[in-house]
Amino acid sequence: MKKLFENPTKVFALTKEETRRLYDNLYNEMIEEGKDVVDYQKLKAMSTGVLCPDCNSSHVIKNGLQSGVQNYRCKNCGRQFRVTTGTFMYGVHEKGKMLEYIKCMSAGMSLRECARIVHISLTTSFFWRHRILCAMQSFEDNVNFFGIVELEELLMNYSEKGKKKREKKGIKNLTKKKPTKVAVLAATDRSGNILFKKLEDKRVQADHISDFLKSRISKDSIVCGSNKKAFKTVNAEHIKHKEITNKNKMKGGIYSVLTVHEKITDFVGWIYFKFRGVATKYLTNYIMWFVIKGKYLADRIIEDTGRMLNLAASDRGAWERYKNLMSLTYVIYNI
Repeated sequence: MKKLFENPTKVFALTKEETRRLYDNLYNEMIEEGKDVVDYQKLKAMSTGVLCPDCNSSHVIKNGLQSGVQNYRCKNCGRQFRVTTGTFMYGVHEKGKMLEYIKCMSAGMSLRECARIVHISLTTSFFWRHRILCAMQSFEDNVNFFGIVELEELLMNYSEKGKKKREKKGIKNLTKKKPTKVAVLAATDRSGNILFKKLEDKRVQADHISDFLKSRISKDSIVCGSNKKAFKTVNAEHIKHKEITNKNKMKGGIYSVLTVHEKITDFVGWIYFKFRGVATKYLTNYIMWFVIKGKYLADRIIEDTGRMLNLAASDRGAWERYKNLMSLTYVIYNI
């Protein structure tokens, strides 16, 4: 498509296959037209309409320019905002560097490599990574399961990697409150759908499984779980028209948890060998990165840059999620 940003309305009439090609070529198109991530954020707003970040109302009007940027005002609640308000780009000063940063992430570069190539500080590189990953969490709503669904529990080591050391007295007071393990529920089906869910508990419970599956699983699917207690005691009434099959009821090799075990092995290797472990505080972000890599990305740098940008720009609640994440303490008191 020629001159994407000069003819934005053409995007709204694309077929599914044409849209996929658009995302694959998005990076090159933006470089050619000299556009940045905020320009694409404006394009995304045109596709859904400008919405108030507070009340989600579409009853908004233009309210002048500030530093050359269009302001809007909500006629419903009076909130003034810009197109980037609430998104992962909110408050970013060096907006012209974000596209190249996403490209570096797509290439699997470390924080230091990203910082060196994009010419930002290591601290900024860390914050930008988590801005983008927070925006990608909205992808979770698009994951559903069909046919034979495999479930398993994954216990990750609790970590405070990167945290500044406390005084000995403070460490002693917190020791009793720290968990040793964090439970993750892993799920996949035979169609390639995958999702990991970090739980605020020491172990996976039957209620966690029921809540997880309630709105994600198709009718007449079969759920295969391990022989752990939580998977045996799932309340079938909460998962209507599903058959719960544990290890003791596997039939002729058709029903198993081999696929989800392979995904867990890949995930654990990715976390501990590529990143040398991650802090529990940020585990959900890295989980979604892994899920998106396996389901949404193409393992090609240019194509993945456009896909990651499109996904991040689609979430207007990313800033709030990012702000809440950064304000969290490491110790999870309810575990």
